[in-house]
This record gives sequence, C-alpha cells and structure tokens, in this order.
Amino acid sequence: MLNLDPVKTQAVADQTRQAFASLDNALVDAAQLTTAFLTASQGSGLTASESQRIIKQIHESATKIIEGRSDMIRATALLTRCLEHSAIPVTSVGCPIGFELERQETARHLTLVA
Repeated sequence: MLNLDPVKTQAVADQTRQAFASLDNALVDAAQLTTAFLTASQGSGLTASESQRIIKQIHESATKIIEGRSDMIRATALLTRCLEHSAIPVTSVGCPIGFELERQETARHLTLVA
C-alpha cells in the first residue's frame, strides 16, 4: 500500500487538470493561428507553396499538442493507478479522464513497459 499525503495528492490532481486545460488552450490557439494566417494570407501575394509550408508547420505543431495530450492521458492513468494502491479513494481528487479509458490505457502501457 502506498502512503500518499492527501494534500500533496490533491495538488497533483489539480495540476493535472491544469495541464489538460493548458494543452486544450494551446490547441485552440493553434486553430486560431491557422484561421488568422489564412485570413491574413488572402491577397497578400504569398505563393501557394509558401503558404502551404506555413500551414503545414502550424498543423504539425498542433499535431504535437494532440500527441502531448494523449501522453498526459496515459500519465493520468498511471497516477490514478497509484491512488488505487493507497488509502485515498480514486474519486476523492477528481478525475479528468474516464475510468474505462484509464484502465485500458494503463494496462496496455504497463504491458509495453514490462
């Protein structure tokens, strides 16, 4: 059984939720950047290939944000697994992901690591 401090555990849970909010905000910003760039580039004289390279880079950046969010889901599942091995109820700190997904992701990733 893990001996987790409830106050520190709640701080980790709160920070996890903040991390998801930050990732979501970054994704919104990338989408808004795409829209702003497309609007600004119309009639600007940029060639199709120049604007394509810029759009592609913005898209690749957004893809990395999405991949990072996916990594955070797996990290959250592992954190939740720690709670399951402590005296702190899993539901007492809040859960930013669904229980079904966390169990599937944790099992899959623990298998890959083992």
